[in-house]
Amino acid sequence: MRNETLGVSADNRLVSPSAERNKEPIADILKRTLPDHGTVLEISSGTGQHIVHFAREMPSLLWQPSERDAPSLQSIEQWMAAETAQTFWPRCVST
Repeated sequence: MRNETLGVSADNRLVSPSAERNKEPIADILKRTLPDHGTVLEISSGTGQHIVHFAREMPSLLWQPSERDAPSLQSIEQWMAAETAQTFWPRCVST
């Protein structure tokens, strides 16, 4: 259940205002906490905004999104496709 209204980009990616606001503070904490190399499974990736931001900020890590909501899964795919970074693993689907 969402507690905010999502926007939609010109290329139909979902955009969460709260994800835009908090992606940098979260990335700052993750940079201090996560190892230099490895794989990170993001649980409930939502729109996909966080995982692409984190992949840009921490390119030595492999990022794997997970989600069960069909519109969010499509948005995650679109966010990742728009990136040139190759630090993503295929998404996990929870049913």
